[in-house]
Amino acid sequence: MKKQFLILPVLCSSLFWACGDSSSATEPSNDPNPPASEILSSDSGMSPEPGAQSSASADPSDPTVDPTVDPSVDPSNPTLDPSQPESSSGVEGPTENPNADPYAVGTDIDEPSYVPEGCEVKPLDNGKGNGVYCLDSLGTSSFKGTLFADPDADVAYDPANPDLTTFTSVEKVFKALQPDEKVVFVLRHAERNSSSGKTSHLTEFGIFSAQSVGQKIASEDPAYYAHSEYVRTRETLENIAKGRGETGFNHDAYGVLNGGWFIKNDSAFNAYAALSTDGNYVATTDWAFNGGYEDAFYDLDSRAKQFIDEFLVGVISKKARVSVVNTHDMFLAPLTIYASGRQIDLRYYENRSWITYLAGIAVVIGADGSVKVLPVKGLESGTT
Repeated sequence: MKKQFLILPVLCSSLFWACGDSSSATEPSNDPNPPASEILSSDSGMSPEPGAQSSASADPSDPTVDPTVDPSVDPSNPTLDPSQPESSSGVEGPTENPNADPYAVGTDIDEPSYVPEGCEVKPLDNGKGNGVYCLDSLGTSSFKGTLFADPDADVAYDPANPDLTTFTSVEKVFKALQPDEKVVFVLRHAERNSSSGKTSHLTEFGIFSAQSVGQKIASEDPAYYAHSEYVRTRETLENIAKGRGETGFNHDAYGVLNGGWFIKNDSAFNAYAALSTDGNYVATTDWAFNGGYEDAFYDLDSRAKQFIDEFLVGVISKKARVSVVNTHDMFLAPLTIYASGRQIDLRYYENRSWITYLAGIAVVIGADGSVKVLPVKGLESGTT
């Protein structure tokens, strides 16, 4: 397949948003690319994320442990498994006034971050990566997961012509960054616990996974961090900053990152989601690759380009040379499909392939204002 690279023009004009009836947030629109303010007051109706990393749960020394099941999850209750679709709404829409700036700084939840104690990361005997171990309530070292080495470490990366059919390591993209270029990484949060609410925390493995991503993009340049109004996205970035060796944490919460960006009408979306246990994932990926579902979704290309141009380039890239944005899978799956020119395999409707933790896209901004986007991964894989 011929490799392609998306070059996106940057919007240079100031943004003006028309004020209107807030009821339009849930009504279908004939405008293929309405202003973002039209959906900001609505709940996205999205279910929490499928696709926990299988590496986050299997003890390699114990062949009886199912590597696809999180040991912290009650196996008798599949609705608690963060790797499975859940029926309740898990990612809400932004909460700002729909007539206000859609990219305004939102509200960070006043919830202390989870800081695990008694944990260590050490190489596995098989040499395939590092294991995360934490002391349990009895003082026994408990295996939490494996931070595998990148299987594509020896694959060459050409920043001028990357392979858009796969996920490139954030480390490769970062190391190839030129002195006069900027980068914005947009990633899914790290592994969370079984709760899907706004105050749910990362697991121990999720915390050390995020730190490992930070180590891959470490530099003396202080980064800027933007996250949704969910604790787990803030915790992810706190630990990426820690992995980078930063003593400070320059961050803001943004309601636009909560998840409802591509949803045009909640009722229509929820109707598709109700067709099966994982109907929202089926509908989202089928729409992103094949179109249709006009009553539920905006046009993918124009909506994704708008978000990249106006928010990632127009707002976030102005903050620092290196920025990291953290959001949720129902936002990132279609955004990543767009960034790949629909070449990446996230066809959940066919093969249940879904974007995994700490994967997403990189946006590289050149000194000449050019914008390049590509799929990236923070861990060993970009998909479940």
